[in-house]
Amino acid sequence: MAPGHPRPTTAPDLTDDIVLLAAFLLSSAHGLLDEPPAYGPARCADGARRALELLDAYGEPDPALLNVRTRLEDAMCGSMADVDLPTLLRTACEQMLDVVTARRAGAPHGPAEG
Repeated sequence: MAPGHPRPTTAPDLTDDIVLLAAFLLSSAHGLLDEPPAYGPARCADGARRALELLDAYGEPDPALLNVRTRLEDAMCGSMADVDLPTLLRTACEQMLDVVTARRAGAPHGPAEG
């Protein structure tokens, strides 16, 4: 940021929520030092879900991102024994790639299929 220019302001609630997300990510990383390796992908997916939750709360509604978040929530909030995590993550990555590609191209995007 150039000297003399005011810093952009951020809503206090958003700042608090980002602090909580960072705390979650750091505590997850710390916990993974002693947890089974299989916990890592689930924790990362939950971090992505939480980030998408922030976008939904503070950003413009995006049906494609809501679809990704909903799928992650369904998996993270239920019994993980019933979740095909590799397929869930592959599908979520593909959907996120569609969103990123559309945003980079400036194209409107709708709900992700799948």
